[in-house]
Amino acid sequence: MASARCALAIAFAFVASVSSATDMAAQQRDSARVLPLRELVVSATRAETELANVPVNMTVITHDDLTRSAAQNLEDVLMEIPGLGFQRNVASASAHPSWQAVSLRGLGGTAASRTLVLVDGVPLNDGYFGWVRWNEIPIETIERIEIVRGGGSTVWGAQSLAGVIHIITRTPRYAGLSVGAQGGDQSTFRGDAMATFGSNRVGGFVAAEALNTDGYTLTTPSQRGAVDVPSSSDHVALRGKVSIDASETVRFIATGSYFDQDKINATRLRPNSTEAGFGQVGLRIGKPGGSRLAINAFGQGQTYQNAISSVAEGRDSESPALSQFDIPSHAFGGNLLFSPATLGPHLLTTGVDLETIHGEAYEDFLFRDGAFQNRRHTGGDQFLAGFFLQDIIHASDRVELVGGARLDVWHNTSGFREVSAIATGDVDVDTDFANRTEVRLSHNIGVRVRASDRVSLRGSVYTGLRVPVLNELYKPFRAAGGIVTESNAGLDPERLLGIEAGLDYQLSRTWLARVTGFWNRVTDAILDATILEVETSQVVEPCGFVPAGGACRQRQNLGTIRSAGVETELEFRPAPAWLIGASLDVTPS
Repeated sequence: MASARCALAIAFAFVASVSSATDMAAQQRDSARVLPLRELVVSATRAETELANVPVNMTVITHDDLTRSAAQNLEDVLMEIPGLGFQRNVASASAHPSWQAVSLRGLGGTAASRTLVLVDGVPLNDGYFGWVRWNEIPIETIERIEIVRGGGSTVWGAQSLAGVIHIITRTPRYAGLSVGAQGGDQSTFRGDAMATFGSNRVGGFVAAEALNTDGYTLTTPSQRGAVDVPSSSDHVALRGKVSIDASETVRFIATGSYFDQDKINATRLRPNSTEAGFGQVGLRIGKPGGSRLAINAFGQGQTYQNAISSVAEGRDSESPALSQFDIPSHAFGGNLLFSPATLGPHLLTTGVDLETIHGEAYEDFLFRDGAFQNRRHTGGDQFLAGFFLQDIIHASDRVELVGGARLDVWHNTSGFREVSAIATGDVDVDTDFANRTEVRLSHNIGVRVRASDRVSLRGSVYTGLRVPVLNELYKPFRAAGGIVTESNAGLDPERLLGIEAGLDYQLSRTWLARVTGFWNRVTDAILDATILEVETSQVVEPCGFVPAGGACRQRQNLGTIRSAGVETELEFRPAPAWLIGASLDVTPS
């Protein structure tokens, strides 16, 4: 069985900004580019490379493309990319955070994404849950977005099994101010503002975005009852960045962000809220053509609260089923990349990635006689390390070879679960999970051949993996409808084998066509396995108490997922202010 998705976008925009005459002229020259394959990209190889030399199917969305687009947020922009989707087709303003996992080439997942999402080289994926908060990045701050489909970007490591989405923010060097406001039905308001500053050696921005909407009712009209209400959302996103050139070869970068969101999901007793902060510092030494060193360090923390209710038949009443009243988590990490000066036809890049993650969850469950009876406290730590080496070989004027290998190490420690009676404090369950360490090797090989000045052929073979997140390892979950999903501390990582081949045809200076065929196989896929469905309330191992009409499920490594298909793209840029594009992907489901 196959499913197809087709997207057609036509857009025109006139953009006004406040900047110096010199910067305006530079922006106009940038806007005049109509050769997408000349874009310099970093996501596929972690080295600055022209898109025309990348051996995998990759899409670049520039700031000019974002300006011309009719999209209202980052999620809308990404939905136009062939082969890219989300776990559930619900707008992020109305969707529960666990529905926002991204999927590439049909390799979706549960709440945890199989795709790595980065902002300026640092993971945006939540370290504890694995999902992505798309509203955290004000769209006006984005310089470009690089999308690598498939696992051909081995250099990014353990969470990039299905691909990489890399969001690169702007570094303006001029003083300016932009302010925007939008309104619509469902009492929707969105406002944003961005102030830029800078000179020849210093640049940066401070940006803010706010959204408030009453939302729409997710339940179909024929099934609605008294409990159903619009899924409202209210969020504020703040982000700042500063870049300082200490010399011609040394640059310091610092970034910080804050995000606060409150939601009501479908019924009044299902609210959730998120408060998150992030900070990053970086150092760049070197210049093109010589040796280069890049160092990043980052830290992020969040608190999350969520409630689940049990809805009565007929949807006329509901009662609390689960209160996740505090889920704190934090992550600290860094990376180092080094590229020596070009050695003949070889461009070498080596590096290391490190991240340590801690997460806990405090939950009340088993609601009886007007109160919750039990409290559960779970948590654990995870340490991720990756070491990689990559070589880009200019074999001839027309042939580029890319090869890389990566060693990933992860260490799960301090996993625990404690369940106690709220009324008495008596501990019913006190479990410490065994520590676990594993090592895996991934690799990729790719080639790109310029058959002519207009036609390029590309192909690659790659492996990849995704390490289970703390939520999957240690925290069980009770969903609406009496479904109890048990965690599994013994989960193995998901593993990928992929092959792809494609053709890029620059029909003229304004026309570009791309066709890519791919085949992917994921083994040890992590999915929710149904252990037992019950008609009457009972205790079921390993889930414990399951209410009448509910089910016991557990996260398990379940067999193999195969995904194969074809992606096509056609772009026409008749003038700097116009972009007409069409895309089609066909992927078995």
